[in-house]
Amino acid sequence: MRTLIQGGWVVGFDGRDHQLLPNGVVVYEDDRLLHVGYRFEGPVDRRIDARGKLVSPGLINCHIHADINATHVMLNDATKANYFGMNFLSYRARRRGVRSPRQARVDVEGKFGMWAAARGGATTILDIGTPGPLMDAFADMVGELGVRAYLGPAFRSADYVLDGDGRIQWDWDEAAGEAGLKRACEFIRRYHGAHHDRIRGMLYPGQLDTCTPELLQGVKRAASELGVGIQLHAAMNLVEFHTVLRERQVTSIQYLEQLGFLGPEVILGHCVFHAGHSWAHYPYVDDLQVLADSGVSIAHAPYKYAKMGLALESFERYRRRGINLALGTDTFPEDLIHEMRLAALACRLVEGSFRVGTPHEVYDAATLGGARALGRDDLGRLAPGAKADLIVVDLRQMHFGAVRDPIKSLVECASGRDVEMIVVDGQTLLEDGRPARVDEATLLARVQEASERFWETVPQWRARGATIDEIAPMSYPIRPDGAGC
Repeated sequence: MRTLIQGGWVVGFDGRDHQLLPNGVVVYEDDRLLHVGYRFEGPVDRRIDARGKLVSPGLINCHIHADINATHVMLNDATKANYFGMNFLSYRARRRGVRSPRQARVDVEGKFGMWAAARGGATTILDIGTPGPLMDAFADMVGELGVRAYLGPAFRSADYVLDGDGRIQWDWDEAAGEAGLKRACEFIRRYHGAHHDRIRGMLYPGQLDTCTPELLQGVKRAASELGVGIQLHAAMNLVEFHTVLRERQVTSIQYLEQLGFLGPEVILGHCVFHAGHSWAHYPYVDDLQVLADSGVSIAHAPYKYAKMGLALESFERYRRRGINLALGTDTFPEDLIHEMRLAALACRLVEGSFRVGTPHEVYDAATLGGARALGRDDLGRLAPGAKADLIVVDLRQMHFGAVRDPIKSLVECASGRDVEMIVVDGQTLLEDGRPARVDEATLLARVQEASERFWETVPQWRARGATIDEIAPMSYPIRPDGAGC
């Protein structure tokens, strides 16, 4: 079916950069864009009026953890100052010898995470390592959901565990890492190109400090043989930075360079703690130049760090060096429009300048930067021949006010709640704000129930049997029924 969208602000692409087309026209048929311009004379099967709206290429969310963040979003353990911002250990690490009681379900937490990311404006989503035993069911669920995704099971050579006093330890099992890589390659051979090529594979080794050098080099070889990309959490917290510096006598980024790991097919998740970061304060090497020379991309998730009082230092410095920046959400809310605003504001705060972190730059990161990280010239843009992946954002709402520049309005004022239409591969997943394939109320209720069950298990796996109220206390005390004020 041939569909024409007309009358809104269209973000076209001229082969090099985005352009704004007021009262523009977009035409797509099946999974491809046919026309982007001001008028179209050919026949169409359906017309959509987009007056007062923004017609944008679908955003690319380059870093989420779909199956875990629904239940863990508020579990940051503020009592562990010695973690130096390693907030994920609040839900990842368990006491040594204790198996986590959590049993994630792809049709609950996994589906919720992927659909939340789509609702946040992303038509392409990189899920960073769902547990291996769930992957086949997860891939099939994602295929039925209709989004475009890069999937692969997580694997690593070591697990983070807590000793009896809550100290971080690494439990090494090199054979498990090698077996995990083998399973990941098998998954990619089965699912790369599945669901009309909306599902592609990617290799997702764990964190830099949980992988042996041999495993990382094996990942690099496997990616070359399979023709797929890699994403690795690296330079993500100060504990990792100091651990690598102590054990390898180089920074995390230098270490990856020495291993021959860096390259254009590699995305580094977060990559905040380069040598020049104020927390690292190691002024003896130029890590940013190493990144620029290697051609890697960075998946920047500003909200994850802002809530810990941290920031990339900085979006502008990376960009000036020519490092490709993409955006991800990592944690809930999986709202990439929200992340664009945070990326811009964090950059301005770090640089002390209102002339950096511009809407142009962060919007590029959410579209063209993500496409470049994936090696795709058919995503992140509206141009003839590109994939029919797009979103329509309603700008006719009070929180926008008068709209002169729709990209500035999007970045400075919008959120995923303003997305009223989502099209992926020419298929409509959301129209007039109503999902076509998801019962959101039922899904949300199931996530709440699963989360409450999980929260009750916290003393079983936390150090010293800590309860959820101890590691994540309520903002205000709960007043018992019948108690006075």
